[in-house]
Amino acid sequence: MLIFPPYSTYPIHHSILQSSMPTPVLEVTDLTFRRGRPILKGISWRVDPGQHWCILGPNGCGKTSLINLITGYDSATGGTLRIGESIFGDDDWREVRRRVGLVTNTLTTYLESSEPVLDVIASGREAKLNLIEFPPEAWKREAAMLLKRVGCSYLREAVWGPLSQGEKQKILICRALMAKFAILILDEPCAGLDPVAREHYLQWMQALASKPKSPSLVMVTHHVEEILPAITHCLLLKDGRVHAAGLKHDILTSRNLSEIYGSDVKLSRHSERYALRLT
Repeated sequence: MLIFPPYSTYPIHHSILQSSMPTPVLEVTDLTFRRGRPILKGISWRVDPGQHWCILGPNGCGKTSLINLITGYDSATGGTLRIGESIFGDDDWREVRRRVGLVTNTLTTYLESSEPVLDVIASGREAKLNLIEFPPEAWKREAAMLLKRVGCSYLREAVWGPLSQGEKQKILICRALMAKFAILILDEPCAGLDPVAREHYLQWMQALASKPKSPSLVMVTHHVEEILPAITHCLLLKDGRVHAAGLKHDILTSRNLSEIYGSDVKLSRHSERYALRLT
C-alpha cells in the first residue's frame, strides 16, 4: 500500500495509484448492448478478489444480458469487458470462459436428457456441453467426489432428464466446480425450487462462499430473501443502467429498491436475511 504524507506538495501520479490496486476478478467499463433496441446503456462495474455480489433489478433491466456478455454467449455493442488480465476481443473467450463458473437454467435447455450425470459434471472442465468423447476417468472420479460433497452420491449412475429441479441445480453447481474458475455466476439459482429445497440450497451456497479461497460469487436474483449473508456487495440495475453499486448494507435500502422497482416497498432485515413488502 502506498502512503502519502498529508498535504503533500509533490504530485500523485494516477499510474502509481493504479499499480497499488488489486487486479479485478471481473471488470466492465461503459458496456453497451443492443438487440434491436438498447438493452445495456453504459454499464461500469468491478468485482475485486474476496467480494461476493448480488445483482438485483426488475424484469427487462438487463441482468441476463449482462451475464450473457460476461460468459461470451453474446457480444457487446461497445465498451470493455475484462476477466482477470484477459480482455474480450483480444483473447480467446473459449479459454477465458473456463475461469467462469456458470449456474443457469438456460443450460438445461441444451443438455440432452440421456446425458449421464457424471458426464454433465465433467463437461464443466472444458466449459462444453454434451460431450462427444468419453471424459477421462480422472475427471469422472472428481465428478463423483463433487456429487458426494453435495449429498447426491445416489445420482452417480443417473442420467440428466429425470432429475428433479433441485437435483439439477446441484448438478450444475458441481459442473461449475469442475472448472478452475475465479468467479462463480449464479443466475436465479433458486428458480423452481420449493421453499424447503431453496433453504437447503442457500445454506449449501453460504457454506461454499464462506470457505477460505472461495471464488467470487455473483448471484442474480429477483428475491431479496435469497441474498446470502456471505454477499458483500450489491449491484442494482434499472433500464439498462447502474442505479447503485457498493457495499450491501449501504446499497440495500427501501429507498433504492423503491426507485428501481417503481413502487413503494419496505425492506427489513432479520439475522442477516432480508424480506420485502409493498407499503
